[in-house]
Amino acid sequence: MIETRVATDREMQAWLSDCRARLTSWYAQPDVPAGWAAAQVERRIAGFTAPESVLRALTDGDELIGLLAVSAIAQDGQPSAVISDIWIAPGHRRRGYGRLALANAEEWARARQARTVWLAADPAQASHAALFASYPVRALQMIKRLSDPGVLADGLEARPMADAEYRDWRAEMERGYASDVTESGEMTAEQAAASATAQTNQLLPNGLSTPNNSFLCLCANEEVVATNWIGHHRSPGMSWVWAVEVHEGYRGKGYGRAAMIIGEQASLDAGDTHLALNVFGHNNVAISLYNAMGYRAYDAARSIDL
Repeated sequence: MIETRVATDREMQAWLSDCRARLTSWYAQPDVPAGWAAAQVERRIAGFTAPESVLRALTDGDELIGLLAVSAIAQDGQPSAVISDIWIAPGHRRRGYGRLALANAEEWARARQARTVWLAADPAQASHAALFASYPVRALQMIKRLSDPGVLADGLEARPMADAEYRDWRAEMERGYASDVTESGEMTAEQAAASATAQTNQLLPNGLSTPNNSFLCLCANEEVVATNWIGHHRSPGMSWVWAVEVHEGYRGKGYGRAAMIIGEQASLDAGDTHLALNVFGHNNVAISLYNAMGYRAYDAARSIDL
């Protein structure tokens, strides 16, 4: 009979060591900066040791079947839970114990009145896709090693955003981001709107003059058809796409790819070797574009509402 209990200190230390090794294998790919990969591992480890975290052991008598790491968090004022890790002992895999651990995590979350359960899955692991199939992908994080971005098609050119364009761009960018968050199922419309404004205030305290940011306009025959906001040096060697948008009426004409090309060039010009981004799970058009341009998904944020 399978039972659960809090893991012992010895089990905790062994699990932390093993988990660090697994995370290093997950993130430390040949095409990413070593410092960036190390930062991802430490970020995940820090989440495991948060105050409201617990490591639970699944046992059959005295035999350890697996371990489950879960945390209680507050998200936009609402109680939520995060599944940090599910590990099943090698001799017990492919017997349904992973699903049993997942159900145990959801039961633990319900006992704490959690509204949502979140987890980060490895998009390259088929076992993750199978185990978490009932958890929709809310967002993918993707990364690319930059080389020569290529040239723009005839009639296209890039220029910095002008001061007079910033206010309208920011308002539209926040509306678009809030709409995407709402459509992804992460938040309500009201929560998403408030989050978009708060995040932008934090990221751009000096607006268009905030250091280490590029605000780019893609023009077709001198008319702005797309924009791209890139933050540089977000982590060692890496720039980040904060907001790329093709204006309505100009979509389906290759301007999204062109907007990414100018973002890649700006990242190289800033001295970064990689460009990364977040794309919402429902945005299949953008995901297809990024895949075609050589971006690799390294995290899949999944969640369910309880």
